[in-house]
Amino acid sequence: MTRPGLIVHPDTPFPIGVEYYRAPAPKQEYWDGDFARLSAAGFRIVRSASYWNWMEPRPGQYELEDVDLLFDLAEKHNLYVWLDVMLGTHGAGPEWLTREHPDIVVVNREGQRIVHDAHPAYPQGACIHCYDHPAWREYGGALLRHVVNRYKDRPNLLVWGLWDGVNLSSAWSSMGLGYPCYCDNTLAKYKSWLRDRFTLDDLNDRLSRRYRRWEDVEAPRSNNAVVEMLLYRRFHYENLAEQLGWMVQETAALDPGREVRSHGGWSPRPWDEICAPQVDSWGMSMPSANLMNPPDRNKAADRAFAFEWSRAIGRGGRWWNEEIYAGMSPGGVTWKKQSDPRALTMLLWMTLAHGAAGSMFWQYRPEYMSFESPGYNLVAPDGEPTARFEAVAEAIGQIDGLSEHLPFSYPPAEVAVANHQASQELFGYNGEDERFVADLRGVFRTLWTGGVPTDLTTPAMDWSKYRLVFLPNVTLMEDAVRERIERTLSDSPGTRLVAEGSFGMYSPDGQTSYRPPEGLADLLGVRVADVDALTGEDVAAGRNLLETDYGTVRLTSPCGYVKLRPSNGSSRRAAALNGSTVAVSAADGRFTWFGLTLSAGFEDTGCPAVVDGLLARAGVRRPVEVDCGDVVPLVRMSRAGGRLVFLFNLGLTAADVRVSTTWQTGKATDLLSGAALQTSEGAVRTRVEAWRVSVLHFA
Repeated sequence: MTRPGLIVHPDTPFPIGVEYYRAPAPKQEYWDGDFARLSAAGFRIVRSASYWNWMEPRPGQYELEDVDLLFDLAEKHNLYVWLDVMLGTHGAGPEWLTREHPDIVVVNREGQRIVHDAHPAYPQGACIHCYDHPAWREYGGALLRHVVNRYKDRPNLLVWGLWDGVNLSSAWSSMGLGYPCYCDNTLAKYKSWLRDRFTLDDLNDRLSRRYRRWEDVEAPRSNNAVVEMLLYRRFHYENLAEQLGWMVQETAALDPGREVRSHGGWSPRPWDEICAPQVDSWGMSMPSANLMNPPDRNKAADRAFAFEWSRAIGRGGRWWNEEIYAGMSPGGVTWKKQSDPRALTMLLWMTLAHGAAGSMFWQYRPEYMSFESPGYNLVAPDGEPTARFEAVAEAIGQIDGLSEHLPFSYPPAEVAVANHQASQELFGYNGEDERFVADLRGVFRTLWTGGVPTDLTTPAMDWSKYRLVFLPNVTLMEDAVRERIERTLSDSPGTRLVAEGSFGMYSPDGQTSYRPPEGLADLLGVRVADVDALTGEDVAAGRNLLETDYGTVRLTSPCGYVKLRPSNGSSRRAAALNGSTVAVSAADGRFTWFGLTLSAGFEDTGCPAVVDGLLARAGVRRPVEVDCGDVVPLVRMSRAGGRLVFLFNLGLTAADVRVSTTWQTGKATDLLSGAALQTSEGAVRTRVEAWRVSVLHFA
């Protein structure tokens, strides 16, 4: 899973650490004692995320004595250091930089320069500088090279964190309003990007414009300019990837063996797939506070979705859970419901079970400088352990006890859910980004809680190895997407595709399709007759019966839908709502389009009857069956041979569960208790405590 020559230090296959130092907190007088406690509890890593204006308060003069001490004390206590160099997104650039180069400041879509700002994560200043100004690379590159040269030979250096939370330069400012930068440097770079790709005539064709001079070409300043904004955002995302790649090259040139990494959010963002391949590993931040407040299996499934997304796009499948939030958020002068210790350990075990390289917690002590304090911390404000710290320490010991089985491998999945990032971008312009993500997670929730091994994929990846691929809201029918669908249907007879919701409703340039599904209407034998929505009043009045090949089910929540028509003899009606056709299937069953997503009308969770029917028709079997609906089973292949079955009890009471497998069961052991399990009729019985995990080994 790692690139050749990658240095991987820790003496455990699954290292666990904490975010510790975000300068200037915590005070240095506490470090030695804290590191002693961390080491004794089994933690392997401490992470520092100091900001640019702290590290370089004057041009070319770097003040890093505190980071020197961090390395020294970490080495004293047998801890590795994960060092972030934050040149963008989080934290302020140096004040002298924006003073001496005022044109480095981000300009919003209304032409206003962004002003100095702050945030709970960076009370001493937010990022207001644009990455397209040459001074960013001049001074930022010099700092990066200085830091890498200074610490690359430290024996306890583990990871270079480059660009925590890759995002647009305007992302964290209220004046940015969610739009990219419009400074002169960015606009000039965009104009150059366009001229490298288009003649003026070609650009007019692409944008449906009548420009006669390049001087007239402007960047769009509203998401309502859909066709133009898609192009402008594409430039920005390629630009983000190129800037991240530059940071990686600068680091690798000086320290070629060290892991370099970055991360996104815990919800997919439209630029993740293009940025992730630039680094050795990817990851995300992960909230814990609402996981059990109240308990909800779907909340755990959503975390699993984030893990699988990072694994899907991480180079070679390598990813870290970079930040399990160790408590509630926000803190401040009043407080919210604190995370249950079991929520933290559940996330830790799920991170392991979903194949991460390791896991980190955010954070050890409170963030004393802002209203994140107290909140995310593992220990109390005075540094003494909390129940959360003690629970995590216990889990670390249990995970270390599994070392002979780690790292495990994944058995092949037969089902996948495809995430098309450009379609998410388009949904966002219409204010429906949350709807897109909810639909993306919808069927995954049902598959994961039902123990069906499921990959996340994209149109850039091969689908031929799957029996069933779900395509939720693949609405922007780019040529590469259409070609992937056509190639899969023509060359992979064992693969079935199920499109959900808004499928091919937009052409590649962002215009509504004149004949949806764009480019596929004849091949699939379907046409769009109209669009409509099921309302709350419809649900209350009983106008909510969905008749499908797998039985009649009731929609329970409002949703939009497309009315479809079979257009030739190669397709047939597959579902109807109140007499209107809302699903069409090819005669051979290899392609089905549901004009509503299989979750939007079912409170954002894939309808089990329909999902199970599709699985059965595709010949997909669960590798493990359990007789308790609160217990989620995940199957992995042990490094020591045999299979591991992780059992996650997401219920409020202990579960006595029967576990039956599709393979011949021989010797079975509960690895956490050490107890041998008796097999009977191809199954074993075991007990899983509430919000706990059991790990079974089948030899």
